[in-house]
Amino acid sequence: MTSRLRRLLLRAAPLLVAGLLRTASARAWIYSEHRAITAQGIDTLDPARRRSLDDLWGLAREGHAARLCASPDAGDQAGRPGCIDFSAWPAISADHACSPQEMLAVVLDSGWILNVAAIADTTGDAVARARNESERRNAQMNGDLRLERVDREYSARARANTAHHMLPRSENDAASYLADVLRDGSPPSVVGLYALLHAAALHRAALFPPPGASASERGAEARLILALEASALHYLEDSFAAGHIAGLGGPTAVLKGTHDYYNEHGIDTDTWENEPVVLYGDGHMRPPDLERAGDAVRVSLRQVLDALWEDSAIRCTAAAIALPEDVSEGTFSVCHAVPMPGWTSPPDLTADLLAVIRRTPRPPRGPGYPSLPRFRAEIGPFVGVASGFQGEGADGGFAANREGGLVGSMDVGLRLGVGIDALLGDSGDGLVFVQGGIVLQSRSSGGCGNACPTDPLLSQYVPGLPARSALNFRLRMPFWLIPGDLLFAAPVLGLTNPALLEKMAIVAADGGLVPWQTKLSTPIGSLQFVAGREVGVDLFGYLGGRDAFVAAVGRTPGGAAAFEPVAFRSIEWDFPILELRPLREYGMRYSFATYLQLGAGFDTPFDAESLVPGQPVPPLKTRYFGFLRIFFDGRRYF
Repeated sequence: MTSRLRRLLLRAAPLLVAGLLRTASARAWIYSEHRAITAQGIDTLDPARRRSLDDLWGLAREGHAARLCASPDAGDQAGRPGCIDFSAWPAISADHACSPQEMLAVVLDSGWILNVAAIADTTGDAVARARNESERRNAQMNGDLRLERVDREYSARARANTAHHMLPRSENDAASYLADVLRDGSPPSVVGLYALLHAAALHRAALFPPPGASASERGAEARLILALEASALHYLEDSFAAGHIAGLGGPTAVLKGTHDYYNEHGIDTDTWENEPVVLYGDGHMRPPDLERAGDAVRVSLRQVLDALWEDSAIRCTAAAIALPEDVSEGTFSVCHAVPMPGWTSPPDLTADLLAVIRRTPRPPRGPGYPSLPRFRAEIGPFVGVASGFQGEGADGGFAANREGGLVGSMDVGLRLGVGIDALLGDSGDGLVFVQGGIVLQSRSSGGCGNACPTDPLLSQYVPGLPARSALNFRLRMPFWLIPGDLLFAAPVLGLTNPALLEKMAIVAADGGLVPWQTKLSTPIGSLQFVAGREVGVDLFGYLGGRDAFVAAVGRTPGGAAAFEPVAFRSIEWDFPILELRPLREYGMRYSFATYLQLGAGFDTPFDAESLVPGQPVPPLKTRYFGFLRIFFDGRRYF
């Protein structure tokens, strides 16, 4: 590695690590699940309130009938949605927009939201049809990659929005918990944001219709009421995802690892009403999860619709509440709201909020109390040891008359790096490391053909390649479009355009601009095309002096084979192409994995010298080889 490249790497690494670490966010239900939960809530409304919702939706469609579906719940759109229904609004909120007003702009004016809806529909269908966890992961990963390319801010928005989780409770009382999550300075959380945005929807509904308003103004106000409630419902629905109950705070690696584990394997807990529940999460929703979350949505919608009725008790209560202006106007951004703005629910409204919140799962207590087992994703700096075996098959040796053959080698090395489970979970690969170690390589099984001595005792000392040892170095880093591009982009963009660098790093970690390097889950492990992400270099002839072998240089005048001992050094480059990880074990700090790599490389000799004084060096050539490598990788994360 040149000194210039080392300087670039030292400058680039901190910037890349910071950008990639920030990608490790975690969403709750996937789009299709959010839409199904909202539809469940709508479809279980009583007839009077359903008519009220239909009327409000009809007003909201004024001037936008081409984009907004005729019904708040348009049902199965068969993967080809031509309109957006209200059931989709909570799915769009927070994941594809940062505020209620931005969500309205996306729904009504963007050119890409129908593509998002189509991708989400087909992804949801593929997840539902998955026969095993590998198929489910691949379906979800493919959907997320397609969403990433349609909604350019998809990953960056997820990284910025860390409010999809619950905060731990300090007491067993739901009212105390509500006060805690709304307190000025509290971190944004699903219950706190639900209560804040739902209160805003109630307040706007209680003041509807505005005195003397025109039809267009009434339509705009109806859309804002529904946008505020849809944003609130996104977080209410998130509170029923197992990973968002168990993944309470802590370092990013622990938050994400715990989130992923419980979403897949479920959690046995209870609600604030002491009802036992078993919950799953993102991409794993079961009918009981749908019914339970849909029931909470039904109660929440019923309150907003009741606030529209002049003779309802909740209308009077909601009309009198005071909220921060950005919350009431729908410009409050969940992507930048740290901490909570500070708002205290009046006692009368608190009772209405608690009627919904008590149906949600009760989160675990915080530090200092017995807690659920925590898990860690492979995120953060690590030191590790890697050791393995490699078999090479070459086209020939260094001398022109050398046969090909098989070569075996064993290596051991020390790794320093950063592990980054990418935004798309373990389907991404943001792994960055440098490695240094040693390699011991066997002699080649090939010889020198007809040029070799006929005596088998003598011919065994003329191999195509001698046994030797080397210093080994490896580098692995994701790339955006071409190998090494982030390494050179980081020093420039880190100073001039950090936001662009971060987006490039997110795409690189998720498989690249052309996503052929995304991991595929299979029943035998994760499979990944890794060409360009990793390179190894072996420096032969630097441990104990130059290597030597006997080169056949022709025939003597008498017809006997002529030989000449040659000393040389060489540089061997290897490039993994395909990688399979069949085994991975992970604890809170330590990981162990087995990998198989299939790749190709070349070995170039140099600094050759004849060991016979006065004799010229015979011509040597580069040898090309393919290899299969199995190695074991153990890491300790910090």
